Amino acid sequence: MKTSNLVTIETESTKSKQNGFHRMDAIAYGVRARFEESSGYIQKITNTTVNVAKALGVPEKEINKWVDTQLSQMATETEKLKEIKSLLEKHYGSSLGITA
Repeated sequence: MKTSNLVTIETESTKSKQNGFHRMDAIAYGVRARFEESSGYIQKITNTTVNVAKALGVPEKEINKWVDTQLSQMATETEKLKEIKSLLEKHYGSSLGITA
């Protein structure tokens, strides 16, 4: 019996920690997305990557395919950012200084 109870307690403790980490990961993701949105980091990386690929002679077709994938990912990131901002504003209002 004691072992069974110990396993249950450890499992609940592990789940609690995992939920906390998931929550922190979600917050960090939102902060990262906000930084990237405001600094143009993703666009700078994309432009530099394209320039290096061209200098190395990568075929234009391959570069364009990669850029299309990046643009799709950026659109997804933007949608996720909007959802995160909405949730944060709903729960914390404008006290976090998050702007559109």
